[in-house]
Amino acid sequence: RDSRRTTASEAPTTRDHWHEAFAVNVCGEFLDPPTDDGPDRLGIHTHGDGLIHVHPYGAGATGDNATMGVFFKQIGTVVQDGTMTLKNGTTKKDGDKCDGKKGQVALFVWPPQASAKTEPKKLTGEDITNYRFAENGTASVLSFNPDGFTPPLPPSMSELANPSDVEPGQSTDGLNSATSTTVAGAVTTTTAAGSSTTAAPATSTAKPG
Repeated sequence: RDSRRTTASEAPTTRDHWHEAFAVNVCGEFLDPPTDDGPDRLGIHTHGDGLIHVHPYGAGATGDNATMGVFFKQIGTVVQDGTMTLKNGTTKKDGDKCDGKKGQVALFVWPPQASAKTEPKKLTGEDITNYRFAENGTASVLSFNPDGFTPPLPPSMSELANPSDVEPGQSTDGLNSATSTTVAGAVTTTTAAGSSTTAAPATSTAKPG
């Protein structure tokens, strides 16, 4: 019980409302932004806008419990033992080929206000699902690409400057926008296909070298 109370007191707490830009990149191309695979009961979800919305409802998603693994469950994605399986059934595992080169499942993570010149941190194995949401305005890409290939920032980076907390089809009546935290001075990253929107997700045509 003591450890549970301690975890709940660490950021993110039930008073926080953070956003992280997120995308999936397979063999050099960004896929459509993921969507929830059912109701969110913990407080880490997406609106299909390329953002992870982190506003915990209870101790199950606060502090050390606020992990990428929780988000993956919410979007119907399984990452374990060097294999990733998306909600649509797409499965990639370490050693599968990308344009004739062996690929690797990895998570690339950028700090707040990252630019195209910012070097991301690369996580593999259990570190992917154990990655913890520790601050607002970060970015991450779940990647299956050849070793040595670094994906660009998520196409949804521009959404961090003005995130919408209204889910598709939801009325704005009674929405308390004050509970949402945006990123001051967030960097807008433009790709060849343009920034992503909830209506038409952007894709990247960059191929691993």
